Order: sequence, then structure tokens, then C-alpha cells
Amino acid sequence: MLASCAFFKKKKQTDKDIIAVAGDEYLYASEVRPLTKGLKGKDSVTVLKNFAESWVRKKLLLQKAMDNISEDDAGITGKVEDYRESLILYEYEKALINRKLDTVIKPEELNTWYERLKSDFPLQEDVYMLFFIKFKKEAPDMDKVRKWVTKPKDEEDLRKLEGYAKEFATSYVMEQGMWYTKENIAKNFPLSENEINSLYGSKNFREFKEDDGTWFIKVTDVLKKDEPSPLEFIKEPIATAIIEKRRLQLVEKVYDKIYQDGLQSKSFEVFVK
Repeated sequence: MLASCAFFKKKKQTDKDIIAVAGDEYLYASEVRPLTKGLKGKDSVTVLKNFAESWVRKKLLLQKAMDNISEDDAGITGKVEDYRESLILYEYEKALINRKLDTVIKPEELNTWYERLKSDFPLQEDVYMLFFIKFKKEAPDMDKVRKWVTKPKDEEDLRKLEGYAKEFATSYVMEQGMWYTKENIAKNFPLSENEINSLYGSKNFREFKEDDGTWFIKVTDVLKKDEPSPLEFIKEPIATAIIEKRRLQLVEKVYDKIYQDGLQSKSFEVFVK
């Protein structure tokens, strides 16, 4: 298909298909073939033609610039070499990180970092700790279940409730609560602001009915604006900080090992003492 394109020309001294020429530089089909992956007919020809025209414009502009600016005068040779070295180091570090960087973060490490950094992340508004269960409308034996939720007698009642919730609840958080802003509470729960405030500090679930089911909700704690954010709210930036520190330590360790190897093998010498 590529060879049949009207704007392709053969260069006698090569077998490659040329799709553009600018001065003494050639653009070959094999170099841009990935651009047409999955495309057929006119679509692939259009993509190749647009790329070739863009390539020609760039080459002509570059040639004009080179005619008017000396590489030595602009320090381009040194800049190109600096960029080349930086690019090689970047690709090496990227390969090194992909191969050796440990990205698993244990809960205890996350908690340690949280304690160290939490004061840097003050809350922008109050947040509330909620426990909740939402039962389906068709959930059976609700009188019995209601007692398990609001007045459990023992651990056995709690086990029964958890098993029942797995089968008949659309969502639930019973063992460890979740933090919500007032805005998120309004979006996800049938609670007014007054009800949120009246629920705060409650030890027991309160029942709220909706057309599609029944809620049991309690609000056990609140963190005020400007207090440190809970871990759930800042877990992602903390995890990012942990991984970044590991990355820097890994690169430094590898580079130091390379330096020590060079020192031992006497492959370099510094003359400034």
C-alpha cells in the first residue's frame, strides 16, 4: 500500500521508499509507518501526506536558520551535546527505575510518613466520620435486622449483621468509618445539615428511609477546618512523596556504585587537588 502511493519516489541507490525530500535529506516510509497502524486507504495516505509536509516545512526552516546562525556562535554544538548526555542519563534512570524501584508501600510506613507530614495538609473544611448500611428495599426480616443494627446483644449479632449486609445491603461501612465533607454527605446520604450535626457523637445508628431502601447511619467524630487532614484524604500525595524519595535514593546508590567501581578500576583521575 505504501509503495503504491502517488507521492512516493524511489531513490535509485536504496530500496527504501521515499515520501519526501528536503535538500539532501530524505524521509522514508519505514520511518513513519507506525503512524498508519490500523489505518487503510485514503486515511493512511492523508496521515502520511500531512506528516511529510510538516517534515518538509521543519527541514526548510531549519536549513534557513542554519544559513543565518553559526552553530559555534550560538553555542549550539555544546548545547546539543549537553542535551544528548541528559537524554541518555534520563533514559538510563527510567530503565533503572522500571527495573529496580520498589513501589509497594506498607501501611506502617504510610502511617509514619503521615505523622510526619500531616500538619502540612490542613483541612479546608470540617469532615465527619460516618458508619453506615443501606439495605435494599426488598430486604426481608427488617425487624430482626433493626435490632442487630441498633442494639446488638453480642458479637454473634454483629456477625449475623455482617453476613446479612453482604447479601442484602447495597453499601455498608461498619468496622472502620469513612471521612466525608458536608458536600459529599449531601450527595451520598439522605441527611440534612441539621441531621448531620444531631448525629455527631452518637454511639448508635439512626434509621432513614428512602424509596429504594433503608439507611442506618451514625456520625462518630468530626475534624474541624485547619486541623490536620485524615490519612484517607492525603494518602496519594504521601505515597507519591515516598516513591519519589525511593527513586532519588536508588539513583544516588547506583551512581555512587558506578563511581566506586571506577575508582577501584582506576578508570578516571581528577587532577584538581
